[in-house]
Amino acid sequence: MSEENFFVNKFLYFQEKNPNDYFYNSLIYIFEHNKQGALGIVMNKVIPISENIIFKSLKINADIERKNLLNGGPVDMNKLFVIHNKTDHKESLVVENGMCLTSSIEVIESIGNSAFNSSYRLALGYCGWAAGQLDYEVLKNSWLILDTSSDIVFNKEPEHLVKSISREVGYDIDKIQNSEIITKH
Repeated sequence: MSEENFFVNKFLYFQEKNPNDYFYNSLIYIFEHNKQGALGIVMNKVIPISENIIFKSLKINADIERKNLLNGGPVDMNKLFVIHNKTDHKESLVVENGMCLTSSIEVIESIGNSAFNSSYRLALGYCGWAAGQLDYEVLKNSWLILDTSSDIVFNKEPEHLVKSISREVGYDIDKIQNSEIITKH
């Protein structure tokens, strides 16, 4: 597989229109994709839990305004991840020209103590694919690949990301449907 087939620093939008599917209407940012597999976080779905609840459970005295956490994906749903843009943080997975990802307690504490001086989102869980799995799903037309600036995650509320990215790319990404579904007889 050549390097250009890897989807790091890209958004994936699920094209299948089955509302019972976990990934229905999911917009995922890919942090890592290589021969061993892929890792991403759902960016447009929230869990109605206040960040303060998370900080309180970690015994961090905080008063954060944000009310919802991202529902990052079906893997490790009890693990807290920080999506941020502080590229000099040594314990983070840093995507070149993109976002960063960490689960560092020091970063979580600095957010709770209002000492974190970068944009961030908190997510519970992540999306993971085994070697070749994401590539196969893309070949089957399950995912629409979007190459747009990741900064939009920090500038728009999660529920507005699909419409905002649609405006950026010039078409409604939520109207695209898997062609296998359309052509079945």
